[in-house]
Amino acid sequence: MNTGFFFQAYVFITLIFSGTAQYFTDIDAFLWLPFIMTMVMVALVPLQTRYNYEPLDQLETTILVLFTGFFVLAITSTLMQEGLKTTIAGIKNGLGISLLLPCLLLGFCRESQLYRICKKLYWVFYAQIPFVVYQALIVVPARVAFEGKMDSWDSVVGTFGGSMIAGGNGASMGLFTLLIMMMKLSEYKHGVAKLWSVALHIAIGFIICVVAEVKFVTLLAPFFLLYIYIKPSYVKEVRVIDFKTILLSIVGIFILLSLIITILSLGYTSKYQSHSMSIFDIFLQNIGYIFDPTVIVAGLDGNLDELGRVTALAFWSHHSDIHGLVNQLFGYGLNSSNAGGADPGYIAMLFELSLGSTALAIFLWEIGLVGTGLLLAIVFLILKGSKPKPLFSTKDLSRADINLLSYQPAFIGFTIAGLITLPYSPLLALIPVFQFQFYFVLGAMMIIRKATLTKAKGLACLN
Repeated sequence: MNTGFFFQAYVFITLIFSGTAQYFTDIDAFLWLPFIMTMVMVALVPLQTRYNYEPLDQLETTILVLFTGFFVLAITSTLMQEGLKTTIAGIKNGLGISLLLPCLLLGFCRESQLYRICKKLYWVFYAQIPFVVYQALIVVPARVAFEGKMDSWDSVVGTFGGSMIAGGNGASMGLFTLLIMMMKLSEYKHGVAKLWSVALHIAIGFIICVVAEVKFVTLLAPFFLLYIYIKPSYVKEVRVIDFKTILLSIVGIFILLSLIITILSLGYTSKYQSHSMSIFDIFLQNIGYIFDPTVIVAGLDGNLDELGRVTALAFWSHHSDIHGLVNQLFGYGLNSSNAGGADPGYIAMLFELSLGSTALAIFLWEIGLVGTGLLLAIVFLILKGSKPKPLFSTKDLSRADINLLSYQPAFIGFTIAGLITLPYSPLLALIPVFQFQFYFVLGAMMIIRKATLTKAKGLACLN
C-alpha cells in the first residue's frame, strides 16, 4: 500500500481543495473532508504496520499512552455530559485530526515518504499566490464597497477557506507561510538551497502575511527565522553561528520590524484612524485590545457577545468551577463552549457569552485542566526528544537525507509558534487546516527522530 501517495492526496485535499471549494461554494460540508481523510488513515494504519511494524522506544510509548489518555478523557467526558451526537460533532470540530499524530508515530509513513510529502508543501505554498492576488484585488475591494472598510478583515485567506463576505482562515495561511519560510531557510543553512531561492520564498511569505494582515506572523517571523538559523543541526559540518552574526541579525530584525510596523500602521491610518496620531501610537492602539482583560465584543446579527483574549482566560479562572471541581479538572465536554452553529454549547448558553476566543480558553472549558495538561505534556515531550544533535557527517548522508534533516529545526520552530497561538487565537481548537499542520509537524518530528536514531545505531555498528 502506497501510504505516501495517500498522504500527499491528504495534504492537497486538506490545504487546497477543501478550503477552496468551501470558499467559492459557501458549502461547509467540504470542511468534513480533512476529518474523513484522517479517519481513513486511522483505518489504514493496521494494514500498513501489520508486517513491518517497528517497536516503539520509551519516548514513543510514553507519548502514545499520554495521547490515549487525552483522547479517552475528552470523549468520555463529552459522552457522559452531552450525548453521542454532540460527541461526534466535537470530535469532528476539535479532536479528530489530532489522530494524525499517533498514526505517524505508529509508522504510517517512512522517512522517504515524509521527504516527498514535505516537498509537496512547497506546491501548496505556490498555490496561495494566485488566490491571494485574486482576493486582494477583487474580493477585498468588493467587500469594502459593500460593507465598508471596517469589515474587510480576514478577506485574504488563500486556499485555507472562509467566506467572501465574512472572512476566514487567513491566520492559518499566515502560519503555513511561516513554516515554508523556516523550511527554506533551514535548507539554505544546510547547503541544499540557493540564497536567491531563500530570499524569494521569504519575500513572498512576508508579502502574503502583510497583505492578509496576519500580525502575529508578520511580527514574530523574523525572530523565528533567527531561531532556525542558530538552531543546532544533525549534520556536523553545518557551521555554528557566531555571536557577531547573531548580533547583526538582531539589529536587522529590529530594522525589518520597524518597516513592517510602519506599513501596517499606514494601512490602519487609511482605514480607521485620524492622521494626527504618530505611526507607533496607531500601531499600539490597534494591538492593545489583545492584552486588555476587560474586552467584551458585542455580538452581531443575534450572536452572543464574545470575550476578549485575556478576558476569556480571566473569566474561566473565576467561573470554571460553576459545576464543581471535577468539571474544572476534566472539562464540560467537547463543543460545550461553542457559541455558534445551530446547536450552541450548553456552557456558552449558560453564561450567554462566546467563551472560546482562544484555543487555550476552549481547551480549559471543554477538556479541563487535566486534558489541557496532557496535550501540552505531549507537545513538550516531542520538542524535548526531537532536538537535533550533530550525529552525522555529510559523507554518510545523501542530499535527500540532508534535506529531510534540515526540516527538523523548522518543525520545532513551527510547533513553538503553534503553542504561542494557544492564548491568542482559536486555531488549534477549531480550524482543521491548522490542526492538520500542527499535528503533522509533531508526527514528522518523531519520524525524523526515529530515522536518525536508527541510522546512528547502524553507523555505530559499522565502526
